[in-house]
Amino acid sequence: MNINLNKIDLMSSEELKDPSISAKKLLKSEPAYYYDLYNPPFYILSRYNDVRTALHDPETFMEGLGNGPNFVESNGILSDGKHHTLIRRIVQPNFLMGSIANLEKRLIEIAEELLESVVAKEVWDIHDDLSFPLPVIIICEILGIPTNDIKKFKKWADASVAQMCSEDPLEFIEELSKKDKYFLDLIHKKRNEQEEDTLISKIAHAKIDSEYLSDNESVNLASQIFVAGNETTTSLISNLIWRMLSIENLWKDFVEGKINIDNAINESLRFDPPLLGLFKTTSRDIDINGSTIPANTKVLMHYGAANRDPKVFSKPNEFDVARDGTKVISFSVGIHICLGRELAKLETRVALNVLRKKFPNLNLINNGERVGPFLFWGRSKLPVSHK
Repeated sequence: MNINLNKIDLMSSEELKDPSISAKKLLKSEPAYYYDLYNPPFYILSRYNDVRTALHDPETFMEGLGNGPNFVESNGILSDGKHHTLIRRIVQPNFLMGSIANLEKRLIEIAEELLESVVAKEVWDIHDDLSFPLPVIIICEILGIPTNDIKKFKKWADASVAQMCSEDPLEFIEELSKKDKYFLDLIHKKRNEQEEDTLISKIAHAKIDSEYLSDNESVNLASQIFVAGNETTTSLISNLIWRMLSIENLWKDFVEGKINIDNAINESLRFDPPLLGLFKTTSRDIDINGSTIPANTKVLMHYGAANRDPKVFSKPNEFDVARDGTKVISFSVGIHICLGRELAKLETRVALNVLRKKFPNLNLINNGERVGPFLFWGRSKLPVSHK
């Protein structure tokens, strides 16, 4: 494919359909690329070493004005410095390896129930019937909130990520106000009860300097955990299944035990990162290979491009499930590394293993539909058949 280097448009139909086009363009452009097709304009870092170095410098590349392209005062997990450390300590125990390992049996039960419900269907949808409900149900159980209305929760999560990428964030305020009220009412209820071993209860009872978290921060923290706990995992599961069914003999090899699932997950994270990148805000002027990014500027850490940097990954535009995945940075690095990364990998491992046992003859009907926001990469529809 010939790449037009004269124009990078992350939101064009061509580059939304295939974000690797953006990645290839960026890697052939200046290391700190000024993107002026969005209001406000921002810079993009695309080289692996530049992105990794920036992520390890949270004092310069700050989190507290939001992970999207707009300047939004943030708190909870999206905070900086000592406060971020204290907030992370509240929720981190629920996402450590020991806690996550205890969820495997429950995840298998959920996946088996979900797939049993589609046995009689001629055609069904990976997203709607497996990759969306599985992580939503488990993050609801971790938080300690009911799972009987996951479609409403999904609507709120979708609105959250759409707002994050929108030039008009107020477009989603009505729906997100319902989400905030739901979490606030629940937090107030839990705060008046004895603390339980659920994450929503821990958030409700958490204190810093002997003071409860503010209502705003409690709601934001619960919302951040909820959204992060399902949106990207849904796409990770769908993306990997999509590639395995699209590439000749890959699903067959997986069913026959010829593919290491953990290697395949890491390669999916590299090749099809559910989050193509996240934004930081500069606290000072910073030089990137001769280009100066001013203070108080939004900078996109483009994971999708960094994961295809030919200086780090050989044959970067090939999907290779035997590749060493230790250098992949789709979950970020440094103090803001994704809390739920091990849970996401476990959910994907369980989903794929249960799926291959239940439906070894699975076939892709078509490539489905792409998720909406430009920062995210996955399938909102992925029709399949096992008949």
